[in-house]
Amino acid sequence: MAHLDVRAIDSDVYLPSIISLAQELEEVEHHRALADHRWIDLTNGNTHSLTSLMALDLDTQVVAGILTRNVTSKGVEFELAVRPSYPYEVVVDTLLGTALADSAIRETPRVSLWIPNPSQERDRLYQSLGFHPDREVLQMRRPLPYEEYRPSPELAIRQFEPGIDEVSWLSVNNRAFEWHPDQGDWDMATLLERESEPWFDPAGFFVVGDHDRIQGFCWTKVHHDAHPKVGEIYVIAVDPDAAGRGLGRALLAEGMHYLGDVRGLPSIMLYVERTNHGAQALYRRFGFTLDHCDRRYVLDPSALARAER
Repeated sequence: MAHLDVRAIDSDVYLPSIISLAQELEEVEHHRALADHRWIDLTNGNTHSLTSLMALDLDTQVVAGILTRNVTSKGVEFELAVRPSYPYEVVVDTLLGTALADSAIRETPRVSLWIPNPSQERDRLYQSLGFHPDREVLQMRRPLPYEEYRPSPELAIRQFEPGIDEVSWLSVNNRAFEWHPDQGDWDMATLLERESEPWFDPAGFFVVGDHDRIQGFCWTKVHHDAHPKVGEIYVIAVDPDAAGRGLGRALLAEGMHYLGDVRGLPSIMLYVERTNHGAQALYRRFGFTLDHCDRRYVLDPSALARAER
């Protein structure tokens, strides 16, 4: 039995072990260890917005699991990643037990937890700990190339220009995603942080509209660390005032053409809320099928009260 000690991730000493955890988890379970924005915060050491704990094997100095804690005005949101070679329940109990013992948790309006591709066994585990499911995000995939691609003669689709298009892009993004809990409140700092990431490439960031008024966009991403590499429709949206003109279809086709024909990638993925039926229908028309879901669980306040006693 491993001797686990829970510690804050407050330096980059254990970052190689954390990265290897993420790689092992993706190879075994075929999904990313953490949501994109949390992984960026973790690897950038953005500790003012994100606090992370790790379960460290004292015998081997290997990180057996990590738990991120993102604190917002809506509450505390956890996300777990457990190294596949360690007992899942033990690592979860160790990390969650420490996190929920924090007195600050009792002051938050909501405690939630994201679990990628939950099995029935893991669903029962979290419900036994007092969590109940309340939100799901679907990952959809399809092979490339997209052989039905035809350039749109009606639309002038161009590439995003860093240093020029940020203000206009933020306006259309926040309008289009006003309803979305993660994407609808981006600010300039958030966008510039994404632009500073190694994977950012404006050649795969397509927009419709001039610099003062972007009407729609399709932002793609290449996962260079996946084997084989995979493309992603990272974010796609159309200004609500420009809906119904086929912009979304044209931009999606452009992104798929870029990732398949220009970059030569064999497959593509995207994420969509389970409740966004219109977007799912569009993606299915383009050949995407469900790969897996990520589920959010919310802690029952009575369970937290029992833990305090």
